[in-house]
This record gives sequence, C-alpha cells and structure tokens, in this order.
Amino acid sequence: MIRTITFSLRLPDGSSTALLDTMRAYSTAFSLSAHWGFENRSWNKVENHKAAYKAVRESVPDLPSSLVQGTRDCACETLKAVKCETLPERKPLAAMRYNQRVIAVNLVHGIVTLASMRGRIKATFPISEYHRQYLSWTVTSSTLSYDRKTRIFSWHVSVERPDVMPVQEVQVLGIDRGIVNVAVCSDNTFFNSSRMKNTRAKYAYLLKELQSKGTRSATRKLREMSGRERRFVTDTNHCISKQIVNADSTIFALEDLTKLRVKKRRNTSFRRKLNNWVFSELEHFLRYKAEALVKQVLLVDARYTSQKCSVCGHTYKGNRDGSSFRCRRCGFQLHADLNAARNIVQAGIAGLSRLPVNQPNVTCL
Repeated sequence: MIRTITFSLRLPDGSSTALLDTMRAYSTAFSLSAHWGFENRSWNKVENHKAAYKAVRESVPDLPSSLVQGTRDCACETLKAVKCETLPERKPLAAMRYNQRVIAVNLVHGIVTLASMRGRIKATFPISEYHRQYLSWTVTSSTLSYDRKTRIFSWHVSVERPDVMPVQEVQVLGIDRGIVNVAVCSDNTFFNSSRMKNTRAKYAYLLKELQSKGTRSATRKLREMSGRERRFVTDTNHCISKQIVNADSTIFALEDLTKLRVKKRRNTSFRRKLNNWVFSELEHFLRYKAEALVKQVLLVDARYTSQKCSVCGHTYKGNRDGSSFRCRRCGFQLHADLNAARNIVQAGIAGLSRLPVNQPNVTCL
C-alpha cells in the first residue's frame, strides 16, 4: 500500500536561494537530456546516459550527480510517455524528484536533509495528527516543489507499508453511479447530485457572462474563480466516498464504465453532461479509501444493469422509464437506480471468485 503525504518545509536562513538555484539547474539538466532523446528518437536511459551525461555535467557542474541521473530518468520517462513525438518542456522552478541517495529523512522527529548545489540543507517540517499514522511506514521516494505565490517549499513523500491481512468476512454493497444521482447504494442510500449540478450551472453562467465582458475586472474575476468548481466537485466526491467506505460492507461492487464516453449518445446537451460526469474520480477515491480500511472495490459488467429486473432477472429495454422501473414480466416496481444497484450486487457476488490475484482472497458466502 502506497500513500503520498505533503509537508511544508521550514528552512534555515539562506537555504531557499540554494534550493531555487538547484531547481533551475535541475531543469537545465532535464532539458539537455530530453533534447538528446528527442533528436535521436530514444527514451533508453542507458543510451541517454552514455551520450548526454558528460554534456550535462559540464553545463551544470555544481549539480550533484545523483540529481543529474534523476533528471535523465525523468526525461526518458517523459519521452516514453509522448512516444518522442514532442519535445518535453519544463519550467525553471518545476518540482524536483529526490531519490534515496540524495535525501535523508526522519519522519518521527520531522527532519530531512536535502542535497543542493551548495551542499546538504537540513530542514524541519511539522507533523500533524493526521500524519502520525504514517510514521512507521517506509519512505520510497520524494518530490520537492515550490509555490512562487506563497514562497513555500513543499515536500511530497511517498510512503509504503506491506499489504494488510486479507478480508475474511464478505458483505457486498452495490453502487450505481449516475448523472441525476451521483451514487445509489443497494442498501437504499441515495446521494443526489442536485447541489453539484446547481453549483456547476452557476459557474458555467458566470464564466459565460465574464468572458463576454472582456474587461480587466472580468479577467481578474475569472482568475479568482479558476479551480473553484473543480475543487467543489472533488470535495463532494471525497465526502460521498468516505461515507460509503465507512459502511459495514467489505466489498464495493461498481460498474465498469471505462468505455462509456467513446459511444455516441443522444444530443449535444446530453453528451456535454456525460463528459462532465466525474464517475472515475469517485471510483478512485473509493479505491484508496477502501484499501486503507482493508476493503476492496470490484468492477462488474455494466451491460443491462438498468434493464434487468433484480427479482426475476427479466431483461427488457422497456422495463425502465426514466427514474422508474417496472418489470413487464413479474410487475416488480422500484426506483431505477436502486434496482440497478441491486443488480450490481448480484453481479459482484457472482464475480467474487474471479478477483484478480493481486487482491486479497475472501471466503465464500
């Protein structure tokens, strides 16, 4: 299990300048390695090291060799991600990756020493009550970033612990994700999206009005609004996922919606709503929150979950009419999303025997 935690560093006087110079040299070394890889259409780290290491060392002689090798690795990874089709660019004060050879950390006492162009820098960081749960974990990697507005250095640490004991008691909860209702659980819990939709509609209206103005004050207001809608939606998904994983269930069954957006559906308005649907973010939050509680998330086939009767199993497109579901065979009536959630539970129970090998084993029902 891997988690990333963030600390605000407290640096001694004069150390900020040394770290900023190190960041600029780091970006220079990155650009040189990336430029060679782009020209030679190669993201091989060994080839890049043999061809570009000497030139990089001559360009930034004071940058520690371990950081130079780190820039090479970052450049090759970026080139591989873009298939060498574009030249990677990096801002002078972009985040800087530290490996274990150029950093020493003591999470218990809140002390870290960082390599720089002017030698080692010893910094401290406050440890909150939330962070104390990770003090016994193993540090695997870390990244240093700088906020130019607040002039604060942030240290992002990836910590790891061995996988916990497998789940022994099985209790499956089906979750149907939708546009009208963010999530509907098979235990009759509804999470309505009306507040989220109203907030997004408000920001969409303000964005349209301010863009049509085009004045300086409108532009300034647009900058102030930037990110507010995204943060609101993220916070809502956090709250919903936290409430779901704290239920008594140990396995959460979700529909596999990875290929949903490639399909052409209905009119432009509906496609816009579909593309603004943040179902993947909710799944991501559910996954890592469930993992921390020794629980699991299981994906099931999404086909016909809204058309199938959860009582008799009859599948017919006409069974569902908007938010209402009525089986044409047995006459069973229920809210359509709740009926889909119950179908997801049944599919999740049936799929327990097909859990991936990297997930903990569970006992049968």
